[in-house]
Amino acid sequence: MQNRSFNPVFIFASVLTLCSSLFWSTGSLAELRGKAKADDANQDGLLQKDEARGPAATNFEAIDCDKSGALDGKELYNFFRGSGECEGGAEKSAGNIIIHEKAYPSGPGPFPAVITLHTSGGLKGSKTLIQNFRSGTWVNAGYAVYAPNFFAKHRITTSTRMDTFDKYREDIEKELVAIIALMKADPKIDKKNIFAVGFSNGGFWASFLAGKANVNAAASHYGVWKGCFGWDCENPYPVEYFSSKSSPLLALHGDGDSTQKPRYFEAAWDQIDGTPKIERHIYEGAGHAWDCFPYFPKSLVAKNPGKFGRLLKKLEGVCANKFDGPNKAVTEDAFKRTLAFFEKHAK
Repeated sequence: MQNRSFNPVFIFASVLTLCSSLFWSTGSLAELRGKAKADDANQDGLLQKDEARGPAATNFEAIDCDKSGALDGKELYNFFRGSGECEGGAEKSAGNIIIHEKAYPSGPGPFPAVITLHTSGGLKGSKTLIQNFRSGTWVNAGYAVYAPNFFAKHRITTSTRMDTFDKYREDIEKELVAIIALMKADPKIDKKNIFAVGFSNGGFWASFLAGKANVNAAASHYGVWKGCFGWDCENPYPVEYFSSKSSPLLALHGDGDSTQKPRYFEAAWDQIDGTPKIERHIYEGAGHAWDCFPYFPKSLVAKNPGKFGRLLKKLEGVCANKFDGPNKAVTEDAFKRTLAFFEKHAK
């Protein structure tokens, strides 16, 4: 995100992420808490691999620091709420693999796949607020989804979000390439058809994956084109990623974007305009995060309808009043354009 001031939508996202730590554990106690405890079918105080669900299952080997074949509360806490690696900074067996979630359409596959790249609100904030980021949106369209959390390992927060494009840029490049390699090795994924879509901060990384030809094609939705603060700052990325060898990129931007201002987009576009297979579309009257439509799973809301109902109302108010307001027509068109772009460049 480019805007120097804090934006309430990401403050809410940060609060949600913090509160979700209870999903796994509290403090540094080894006992399981919250959903992890509920998933412990044999009630032995540990999560075996066949008991783990969601991101705990996806990242099981990386979380299992002592290689015991089971996860305790401390391992879960350190991985999901710490640096995304084993306590003390020890290298994970998965190397550069970072926290990620995945989802598949029904059936054996192999499926075309998309790597979804979150906003500066982080993975959980983007899942809650950004409609076209959600795995269900893509699974329903027939795509397998990998969603990496490229903030967690480096403890990037909304207040340090600009470190994404500078301090940790090279690290995140390697980690995203490692996720792509993991996707290609997944038997349920068609390794010849892997795409990327990024939102705001994630748009920067979609540009990286397309620019360096790590995916068939990518789409940047209201992406970051100026990765530093100030009029006179100089950060040549993401423009520097592009060359005649780049994969196709679709850049979607709003002419009323008050966060990544159109002039940032235009200045970057002037430099990559001659690059083959790069397309853009400017939405008139659209701003930033046009697909900001808060959502919680119905099963979660059903457990505490009052609490989550009130929270949804608050988040709906934030989306309506910030980032120039959500726009359902633009949201639907952006998704359709992106699908068509991916289909155009499928093999």
